[in-house]
Amino acid sequence: MNPKALQKKWQKKWEEAKLFESEPKEDQEKYFVNCPYPYMNGYLHLGHAFTYLRADMVSRYQRMKNKNVLFPFAFHCTGTPIVAAAQRVKEGEKTQIKALKQMGLSDSLIKKFSKPEEWTNHFPGKAIKDLKEFGASVDWRRSFITTSLNPSYDNFIRWQFNQLLAKEYLIKGSFPVVWCPKRETVVGDHDRVSGEGETPQEYTLLKFKGEEHFLVAATLRPETVFGQTNIWVDGEGTYVKAKVGEEIWVMSQKMPQKLRLQGHEVEELNEVEGRSLVGQRYVAPQINREVLVLPSKFCDASIGSGIVTSVPSDSPDDYQGLVDLQNSSSDCESWGLDFEEVKAIQPIPILDSGEMGTLPAPKLCNDLGVKDQTERNKLDKAKQELYMHSFNHGVMLDSADYVAGKPVEEARDIVKNRLVEKGKAAIYYELTGPVQSRWLADCMVKIVDNQWFLEYSSEDWTKLTEEALASMELYPSKSRSQFEYVLQWLKNWACVREKGLGTRLPWDENWVIESLSDSTIYMAFYTVAHYLKELDEEQLTESLFDAIFGEGNTKLAAEESGITQAEVLKWRNEFNYWYPYDLRISGKDLIQNHLSFSLFNHTAMFEKDKWPKGFAVNGWVLVNGEKMSKSKGNFFTLKELNEKYGADVVRFTLCNAGEGLDDPNWELSFAETAGKKLNNWLSFVKENKGKGRTTSHPVDDWFREIMASISYQANAASERLKFRTSTRLIFFELSQYFKWYLQRTGEAHQDILKEYISIVTRGIAPIVPHTAEEAWSISGEEDFVLNQPFPEGHEPDLTLVTGEDLVKQTLEDTRAILNIAGIDNPKEIVFIVAPEWKWNAIHTAGQLADGRGQVKLNQLISSVMPNIPPESKKLGADFLKKWVLRDIPSLGPDWQNKYSLQIDEEEILSESIEFFSKVFDCEISVVNADRARSRHVAKGNQSSPLRPAIFVS
Repeated sequence: MNPKALQKKWQKKWEEAKLFESEPKEDQEKYFVNCPYPYMNGYLHLGHAFTYLRADMVSRYQRMKNKNVLFPFAFHCTGTPIVAAAQRVKEGEKTQIKALKQMGLSDSLIKKFSKPEEWTNHFPGKAIKDLKEFGASVDWRRSFITTSLNPSYDNFIRWQFNQLLAKEYLIKGSFPVVWCPKRETVVGDHDRVSGEGETPQEYTLLKFKGEEHFLVAATLRPETVFGQTNIWVDGEGTYVKAKVGEEIWVMSQKMPQKLRLQGHEVEELNEVEGRSLVGQRYVAPQINREVLVLPSKFCDASIGSGIVTSVPSDSPDDYQGLVDLQNSSSDCESWGLDFEEVKAIQPIPILDSGEMGTLPAPKLCNDLGVKDQTERNKLDKAKQELYMHSFNHGVMLDSADYVAGKPVEEARDIVKNRLVEKGKAAIYYELTGPVQSRWLADCMVKIVDNQWFLEYSSEDWTKLTEEALASMELYPSKSRSQFEYVLQWLKNWACVREKGLGTRLPWDENWVIESLSDSTIYMAFYTVAHYLKELDEEQLTESLFDAIFGEGNTKLAAEESGITQAEVLKWRNEFNYWYPYDLRISGKDLIQNHLSFSLFNHTAMFEKDKWPKGFAVNGWVLVNGEKMSKSKGNFFTLKELNEKYGADVVRFTLCNAGEGLDDPNWELSFAETAGKKLNNWLSFVKENKGKGRTTSHPVDDWFREIMASISYQANAASERLKFRTSTRLIFFELSQYFKWYLQRTGEAHQDILKEYISIVTRGIAPIVPHTAEEAWSISGEEDFVLNQPFPEGHEPDLTLVTGEDLVKQTLEDTRAILNIAGIDNPKEIVFIVAPEWKWNAIHTAGQLADGRGQVKLNQLISSVMPNIPPESKKLGADFLKKWVLRDIPSLGPDWQNKYSLQIDEEEILSESIEFFSKVFDCEISVVNADRARSRHVAKGNQSSPLRPAIFVS
């Protein structure tokens, strides 16, 4: 059947059966899975699809585990991106209009997109259509959009912020924020073209006093001022002299605008060439002595203040810059510097870094073999290693005056505060990295007055949130350290802005709640969204939200909202049934903001029994190993992928792309062949329905164990969200075992064939649901496959499995020997199995092995040799040496499990003589090495447990 027709058929059946419309069932365990709602300024793309597929696979898998599953979905419209895009359409900006045309929008429709509301009307509907065609098992009744355009959600967010204010999680003050100078607005992560996650960082702006002006240098390490030896400038750059307050400062050309945004009065006076500063002397703050201005290659007049204070004892850049000048008299001469004066400058020890000593920068540069300032990789590595080590382990020396003996962490703030109090320095902010806003402007830091912030820096709130994190299941588990790190460094967050779509701050409607702050607890809103959307705005009272999501008075809520108390109780019960959610799936980039913000807000808004149970994070989708990019032509929307391949091929390829934190890789070659693989399965099911023999075969039990083992492994992988692993086991690996089973038996047993079809079909149902439903139907089964149990299996009977592995390995070894010997038509093949003493030796080795499966040769020899027959002593010593030094390393750490079994190799191979005879068309015999005929003895000496010696003639 055509893939499009197939998916339409089953999507229609699911919809008619209301299969995904979830209602509370008190007698059934619930499972609530969700993922971040997409921003509605375009169509869903491949990156969206990967995360949503993971949520959908979890949803379907948990349904097959007999859970009552809720998987809702919504759409984010908050913030300035939509407003900015609409404005660009209104202004006729060619780039924006071209982007909309590339989406397939007509000119007449694009004109309507000059209004932000048109975006919120158009794209959510298209996304629902694309996701339905994708096979998403979503309860669409609960879908909604954000902003004041949706009164029910708007009032929910207003209620949330009133609660946060009442509980004192919101503060008001002057704080540094990321600012777009073009639009004059705060720029959150969702308002950025680039630089997501970058934040304001505090610097200490040191003032170096000259005769008529100050040079200003920004530093993150004010405690190192005691080791200043000189000043660095960009000798080839151009600076600006400006009046700042009552002082004259020399700084980078970009800095005056930044200072104005941070509350300084600045009047630019004239330009200053960097070369004119070289060789001048200025009085350094704190040490109060003159230091020389020197040129450097690492200093850039366009970055920060453009001027750097030099502390060569503790800065690899400073040390190497000094060494480079001291090694070149010609460079000094070209800059008009006294070479001997430059050579006399030496690093000053100011702190003890423990193992790095009191001059850590020179030590690291020498250890890493840094040759000059151009070796950026080495210098950056040295800088990162030194800064972290000094901050965590450094203690100030006596040369550090009033902070002598104090840890670096403590000394930093003491020195900074004293310098600022004495007017020797100022507080200054720079971004942690470049940020470009949606309006294509380079962002800066602005100090905003009367701004509202969520106090994520609160120690008590952080402690509570860390408690919540500790109680959660994280997938993969190694992401926990990232969450822990973010919770520690997270600062107060500007939660409102002056412009954009969104919810107005209830007590100050001049502010709009920004997009990362109105999206922290909306998962709770899903539980009752389909009820609240039916209410008029005046019915959406504070008391109603209190009653649903807390312990508010249900009678009061009913009276104020004009609904029955029974309805309020029903909605509260539904919230309590579904909440907390069990799993939220997201990209790893949201750990640093959205996911952590959400956790903070849950601890603020809800009791512990409503805190989230789990997060799962994934990487960013690559296409054939490269980042998605429209310029590269490898940017795909979900819509076009659905149209080109069909839903199940897209799902199959995405599932195969990756799991865990690694960036998943969409392989076009896999997508091109996936459809054929799925069609082949449908053909196999159709052709084999009701087929198979009814008589038993010795290998039947083995394949039953294999199916049970594969099912067991696939189920365990799926529990950990490793659906690629699960699919490879069920769909690919099991089919290889099935081919071997057919080779051994000639024809599958009827019951086993039916079970095989059932296991594979049920096992792939979460990944390729349309194909699975069709296969289930073809095989004559009733009901949806989604309502069947996922294959669970059990740990295999290793004796059965190992016995058949012996047959398979022996077949492969025999073919290899015949190939090497160039024998096409053998007359006789003899399998010579290991004698009992070799098995006993291996059993002893297993008992002596450590936790890694390693065995000490001397210990094994002393334990085993007394029990080896006298005539086999020399052979035994050679065998034990070979086993320990060569065989064990190749077998892996779990080899003891297999070799601890009691396997009768002679019996197993003897029962398979008929099979071997058919394969090789010659006489086959099996003999124990102890009873081997004289002409087989030498060959028999080569036998090992589970690797018979093979004699061919």
